Amino acid sequence: MTAQTKEINLLPKDKWETGVVGKLLHWALNIGRYVVVFTELIVISAFLFRFGLDRRLTDLNEEMKQKQTVIKSYGDLEDKFRRLQLQLESVKNVEDETTKADVILSNISQITPLDTSYSSININKEKVALEGQTFSDVGLATLLAKAQTNEMFIEVVLENVSSATDKSQAIDFRMTLGLEEKEKTSKGKKK
Repeated sequence: MTAQTKEINLLPKDKWETGVVGKLLHWALNIGRYVVVFTELIVISAFLFRFGLDRRLTDLNEEMKQKQTVIKSYGDLEDKFRRLQLQLESVKNVEDETTKADVILSNISQITPLDTSYSSININKEKVALEGQTFSDVGLATLLAKAQTNEMFIEVVLENVSSATDKSQAIDFRMTLGLEEKEKTSKGKKK
């Protein structure tokens, strides 16, 4: 048989230890140990998480520096490309704004009778001014009729006609031909 063991406490218990304040203090100390351990775990995990974040930040900075060097290496190419784009845009604008002199001259040659010659042909965006001579009134009438039926010219104005001089039998004239818009001018080129 085993002997019963008795617990011997040589320290006497105070009255306050058995009271409400003593029990509450005893409970707070026991729970406080767990709270301190739990808080230390949170602090340690935050500390370790901070190391992970620092490593990610370092990696991101290195990656950003690498990408910046790549972008800088393409910077000259981009500048050249933008410059070329501006030049192409300027050429396109100039092409759009220029009159199609070859098309206009081709149409003028189609409406010109054989006995007519020009002393000046002035071409701008809106109109063509013709000055010249024709050797017959039929030539002048033919020129007017063909100019009026040509699709490129929207308005035909005979500004000045003077009769033949003593030595030449030519009829001097000056006429203005209004030009169709650019879309119809380019159609005239295709014809």
